[in-house]
Amino acid sequence: MESLVNFVVGKLGDMIVKEAELLGGVGNQVIWVETELKRIQCCLIDADTKRKGDARVENWLNELRDVAYRIEDAIDTFYVEIEDSRQKDSSGFLHKFNKLCCIPMKVPCLHKLGKELGQIRDVLDGISKSRVDYGIKELPQDTERGRSQADELPMRAKAYLDVDETKIVGLDDDKSNILDLLLNSVEIPRRAVITIVGPGGLGKTTLARVVYERAMANFEYHIMLSVSQQYNLADLVRQMLNEKEGELKSIMPKLKSFLSGKKYLIILDDVWEVRLWEQLKDALPINENGSRVMITSRSIDVAPVDPKIPPYKLSFLNEEDSLTLLLKTTLSCQELDKKCPNDLLELANALSKKCKGLPLALNVLGGILSKKDQTYHVWKDVLNTMDWYSKKGENCMNILAMSYEDMPYYLKSCFLHLACFPEDYAIDVPSLIRMWVAERIIPKNGKKTGLTFSSSLEE
Repeated sequence: MESLVNFVVGKLGDMIVKEAELLGGVGNQVIWVETELKRIQCCLIDADTKRKGDARVENWLNELRDVAYRIEDAIDTFYVEIEDSRQKDSSGFLHKFNKLCCIPMKVPCLHKLGKELGQIRDVLDGISKSRVDYGIKELPQDTERGRSQADELPMRAKAYLDVDETKIVGLDDDKSNILDLLLNSVEIPRRAVITIVGPGGLGKTTLARVVYERAMANFEYHIMLSVSQQYNLADLVRQMLNEKEGELKSIMPKLKSFLSGKKYLIILDDVWEVRLWEQLKDALPINENGSRVMITSRSIDVAPVDPKIPPYKLSFLNEEDSLTLLLKTTLSCQELDKKCPNDLLELANALSKKCKGLPLALNVLGGILSKKDQTYHVWKDVLNTMDWYSKKGENCMNILAMSYEDMPYYLKSCFLHLACFPEDYAIDVPSLIRMWVAERIIPKNGKKTGLTFSSSLEE
């Protein structure tokens, strides 16, 4: 919402500066709308904190969103009609007459804009008055707020395979079992396909990364690829060959030739359809040197690709491991060495049970708690907000939604903008920052702010 209002306020400001002489009396309408929107901007932080659980505030924000889009449409329509008039009257007697008599061609456009802004003014006035009834407060707006708070955030870049094993809980037996399947080329000399199956958030990718790092030194060729729902087979094959170009019909035989005679390890992470394996298997040589392919998937339909090796099903964490993981992600190593206060431990136990053994939910919840004061009342408030019942593997979205709600206000617009990109898309950070600037999410001179924000979102 903030980025939308910022964007519209910016467009109004540009209009006032560029069209000051032309706007005349309509200019006063534009200035009033801009001023009122700026006042409403100061209410957005308070409204954002109150909208959850208050349908009136949620509706108020929806009304504001609608009127912001209406203002943007009015401005765009004005400029389109100006350009249309200019092209129609660029030559001929009418153009010369208008020029000599100083009769602007834009009068009809101005009349239409003035009428629309008059209606918008009434709506905005109602929105401004209703915020008082809903208890939405005007908070002082510090233009440096985002930048100053962002400067306190740590700057980090994480590699795809950067796994902190000290924060992994409950996967020791799974690691041993999978590593045995990967490295036991005496009992299983042929090319074997291992599938790890389980719901999203259970730790399949984490397990795959850990065993990949430990096993890759035993293979002549190794690679781990993220596949996801919408995949491009040619792109995957090109990544295996470390090439940027090539049609599928030419690179598939090339991949088979390249892997021929080699002991290889290929991990395909997050496979949604068995069709991928059917398309790829002929390019992966069936040899007797201990080569391995490992697939992680949420779907049991993908699992039985190797009839001699049953799918490896990951289990949910038990209550003890769930509590351990939550505390590891919430408290620092120094705090873990000390005994956790009984009142907090009791709350941590209740919080961990809400996650029903799902590691992703526990990690997200731990991240939320780690940024809050370690006090009974604060943790109790978090527990009270988790008033929904979650079955195993279901409603993880509730905790993910909590992490969004708990996100600093100045980061929310940046985060939502990432939805413009496809899943697993490699986002170029400088391009992303330029987009944020263009959408007025961050200031024009906000390169450092943008870099810090992108690093914070990555965490």
